[in-house]
Amino acid sequence: MYGYLLNQTRVRGLEYSTIPLSHISKALSCSDWQSRKTIRQLADKGCIELEQTRKGHSVKILLPSDLSIASPKEEIRELNIAELDFFQNREYIHALIKRKQGSCFYCLSGISLENCELDHVVPQLKGGDNSYKNIVATCHKCNTRKQASDAYDFIRHLYRKEMLSESEFEERMLALEALGKGELKPEL
Repeated sequence: MYGYLLNQTRVRGLEYSTIPLSHISKALSCSDWQSRKTIRQLADKGCIELEQTRKGHSVKILLPSDLSIASPKEEIRELNIAELDFFQNREYIHALIKRKQGSCFYCLSGISLENCELDHVVPQLKGGDNSYKNIVATCHKCNTRKQASDAYDFIRHLYRKEMLSESEFEERMLALEALGKGELKPEL
């Protein structure tokens, strides 16, 4: 209905147009009753200005810029990343995978949405929370092997088993420190 009325007014360069109800009904392939109901709903919502005349409905279409409503940018409240739960429902898993460029946080093997796990760097049993500072995306093997162990000890274990090179080991240790300080914020 709105699109039809827009076409009959603004698209044709008219601010107002008087349209008989029967023309609206015919164009939209619906009954006069349904057309009347729908056009009144648009008027009630403030999308159009409507006046009934002897010749039909005098309609002025209001564009979004004409309406006094908040823009989508104003309606979206700023997310406080510190308050978000990065573990529950895997809602932010894309951001966690992207944070490490699609690699397991521990062993650096490739991961994807389908094969990754979320891990608590500091296990919940030891007071770890679900913040971005404590949740990382890992491969299934690392998640299974690490379990409730300390992340620093686990990375040392990977190095001793030659699953990480010396430079990778050092980089992983620095990444753990940066993570704990909140320096590795995922992009939402």
